[in-house]
Amino acid sequence: MKRYTKERYIGSGGIVAREKTISGEYSTHRHEFYEIEYILSGSGEYRIDDNVYEIKAGMLFFMTPFHFHSVSAQDCKVYNIMFSESLCDTNFLVRLLHSDDSPAIDTDGSDTDFWKAVLHEIVSAERDTMYASYLLNSVLGKLASKHLNSDTVAPPIKNDMMYLLHHFRENPTLAQTAEHVGYAPSYFSAVFKQETGFGYKEYLDRLRFDYAKKLIKHSRMPMIQICRESGFDDYPNFIRRFKKRFGVSPANMD
Repeated sequence: MKRYTKERYIGSGGIVAREKTISGEYSTHRHEFYEIEYILSGSGEYRIDDNVYEIKAGMLFFMTPFHFHSVSAQDCKVYNIMFSESLCDTNFLVRLLHSDDSPAIDTDGSDTDFWKAVLHEIVSAERDTMYASYLLNSVLGKLASKHLNSDTVAPPIKNDMMYLLHHFRENPTLAQTAEHVGYAPSYFSAVFKQETGFGYKEYLDRLRFDYAKKLIKHSRMPMIQICRESGFDDYPNFIRRFKKRFGVSPANMD
């Protein structure tokens, strides 16, 4: 499984936007950044985690660093936008990352003109990072708008949730995460549980184990490397806790 890094693909500017044509097979991979791909024409299929989606005009695919995906495409003309979370409104990303919505959106309808116009403008304005970021957030806001009424988490905790989503493999301590928003550890622990419904360690473990499960399904990494990639140091403990969590040992995961 390939991993595409921020340094190589989006660099210090934080965004790369272009119109391009894709054809052929792209094996399973993941990014250390976000990606939007809007289909202008062509056909094929996107496989995202365990789901397969048809490629056709008007489809929009929203990839996060937590999606494993592959592509089989035939002469697909697309708007492709790769970007860092540093350019994004945290409110929008938290809603999107914690929703159960599909990463594939069929925009063929009343909003088609909006998607085409704004995404084309981002491609045209890529070198003006501030303007491109403004336009990008209008896209993310549009995607996140349906979750507005359920958005009840306090802003500092949103920032910490984003921090954990992008650093959970480093296994940050509660004190390190609390420091990220300037909270005392004990206060942060109480507020985090109140706002999210999860204890800090419970939330962190949820991210790490879910990521390990995806690596098992979508990569050929040795199990000990999966353990380390997911932020675990103790291999026997990882195996024992994985089996307790999912009811099956990592080696027997379908």
